[in-house]
Formats: sequence, C-alpha cells, structure tokens
Amino acid sequence: MRLFVVVLLKVMVTASAQADDGPKSIKTLKIQQASQQATMLYVIDSDGTVRIDWGAVEALSASKADRTLSPFADVMLAIRGETWKAMR
Repeated sequence: MRLFVVVLLKVMVTASAQADDGPKSIKTLKIQQASQQATMLYVIDSDGTVRIDWGAVEALSASKADRTLSPFADVMLAIRGETWKAMR
C-alpha cells in the first residue's frame, strides 16, 4: 500500500512538472524615433539644441486631454520648475 502511494505521488508530481510551460520570453523593442504627438512639444535642431514649446506643454498638462502625453508634460514642467526629483 505504501509503495502504491509513493508511486502515485511520483507520477502526479512529474505530470504536473511536465505540464508547466516555463517562463515566457519577452521581446524588447528599441524606439528609434519619438511619436508625432511627443514631437509637437519640442524640436531638436541640427546642432543638438532642444527647443521646447512651453505653451503647448502647459496647455497639455492643464487639460489632461491626452492620457499618454500629459504625464510627459507634467515631468517637463517639474524639471523646469526644479521640483523634479530622481527616483532611487
């Protein structure tokens, strides 16, 4: 009887271990260019100078109309106002 229980447990454990698919791989994509909506807030000149349209940034941050870009605008305003702190 003991041997039967041991064999049964061994079969159940190995069957459940084989059914596990294991970790799934995640493909990482590197974004080469910003989206068109994000580039309406700033322009990078050929010499590397970044010009920011603060009026558009402030309007987007205040309106919260675009849920994907308003956090971006909030961070830009926090950096400008020197209230931004790096997360550790």
